[in-house]
Amino acid sequence: MPDTQALKFCVEILPQVSRTFAINIRVLKGELYRAVLVAYLFCRIVDTVEDAEDISIDLRNRLLDDYMTFFETQALDPRRLSEWIDLFGNLDPSDSQERLIQGCPSVFAVFSELPPSTRAIMSDCVLEMTAGMKKTVNRQQPQKSFHSLQTMTDLEEYCYYVAGTVGIMLTRLFAAYSESLEPSAAQKMADLQLSFALGLQMTNIIKDCSEDYRRGWCYIPADLAAKFGVPITEFFILQHRQQSLATLDDLMIKTAKHLNDALDYTLLLPRTEIRMRLFNLWSLFFAVKTLSKAWHNKDLLSRDVKVKISRCDVYKTLTQTVLLVTSNTLLRRLYHRFRDKIPE
Repeated sequence: MPDTQALKFCVEILPQVSRTFAINIRVLKGELYRAVLVAYLFCRIVDTVEDAEDISIDLRNRLLDDYMTFFETQALDPRRLSEWIDLFGNLDPSDSQERLIQGCPSVFAVFSELPPSTRAIMSDCVLEMTAGMKKTVNRQQPQKSFHSLQTMTDLEEYCYYVAGTVGIMLTRLFAAYSESLEPSAAQKMADLQLSFALGLQMTNIIKDCSEDYRRGWCYIPADLAAKFGVPITEFFILQHRQQSLATLDDLMIKTAKHLNDALDYTLLLPRTEIRMRLFNLWSLFFAVKTLSKAWHNKDLLSRDVKVKISRCDVYKTLTQTVLLVTSNTLLRRLYHRFRDKIPE
């Protein structure tokens, strides 16, 4: 049986660090639920270190290096984990991200009770993501307050490390925990898993582009903006609005193609695996509805308006997908009701 207090911490902290994934993960049950819950929290810790621009680049590199060592040994030394937490300095318990750092011994406690084969799948994901996030940290130049990706290749590499690694892990976990997923279907899923991850991550980048810009980061590739005549440092200036919107529209067309693959990926799961299907369907439909709302929407360039689906849309998505979960035909029809707002 899992450590009750440690699991309680993981369950309670999840919605505080991600409301959306808290909805998705909750639909899973048993060992798979605990594995995905813990894996997400591990990845969130990596993201928190990468985003901590009040911490020097050198210290962030050390934190990420030390973090990787925890997944490279059979038994975790609690003293070393405590020393790692101390490197962050004074953590604010009212900040959910910092409370996750403080409580990470609980996350490792739940992790330690999972089967070795499951832990190996999770560790591979965390190690590769952490190594990739080090690249992002080291792209930053201390003397500059603005950082950007230069090419589509840079964007795809970033999306791979932050989301593609998770997609690979989930495919392997689904194959390990499904009683009815055929090896041929699992292989087809593996062929689509990176595209699924890119679609979800690029949707987040599009909807959050203004917020990211204000904190000094732009994930819109500079060469894509330049193709439409916009210097990336002036992307949110009013005089470039039409060119900037055209840049985002172009990125949305690319993203929507990835979401098509995400639908194919999900429908490869056996109809009997209802919980796995819903876990994927909710992420997919939240993304495609967000993308259809964002299409040629000048609010993406606004400081004051956040482009996102409403709470009503969230509940409607949950209801629709639960009703249609076993029908590939009806799910495709519902998907294209939103997807077709974006041109091929």
